[in-house]
Amino acid sequence: MCEEPGCDLEGSHPAPRPGGKGRHWFCEAHAAAYNRSFNFFEGMTDAEAAAFLRAEQYGHKRTWRMGAGPLGGRKATDPHDPRRWAGRSFFDMDDTPAAEERMHSHRSSLQIRALRELDLETDATPAQIRARYAEYVRRFHPDSNKGDRSSEHKLDRVLRAGKLLKASGLMKG
Repeated sequence: MCEEPGCDLEGSHPAPRPGGKGRHWFCEAHAAAYNRSFNFFEGMTDAEAAAFLRAEQYGHKRTWRMGAGPLGGRKATDPHDPRRWAGRSFFDMDDTPAAEERMHSHRSSLQIRALRELDLETDATPAQIRARYAEYVRRFHPDSNKGDRSSEHKLDRVLRAGKLLKASGLMKG
């Protein structure tokens, strides 16, 4: 029932109680009248109302001066320090296998992808990488397959993986 005294209509429209503690339930007409006369700042001191209005400018989020706050001073350089930076793995979910490999490996996601193209584990040594690369180039090259070009696509992927691993210094002799 409507909470307005003397009204016996269904109270299906909520309206906030002062201080944000609960709700009133009114009929449509009394809810509209209550909302028109409702004053959010009623009961607040002038200082509290001014603090609310200041906080509203920033969406009631914490703010700080430039160079201060959670990443100020020495902490500001930590994300750029290669010994401390977690990289993209910081945002990965812990239950995905790729994220787990990146967290325990010192290799980048591109290097891991190239190693997978060569069917190697992420902790493969440079000698293993070089041997597998040479084996796959021989196996998938059209000259080794009597001119059959069906494995040319795989050869292209192996060559790209090898180029990436050479450039990153993982395929040393």
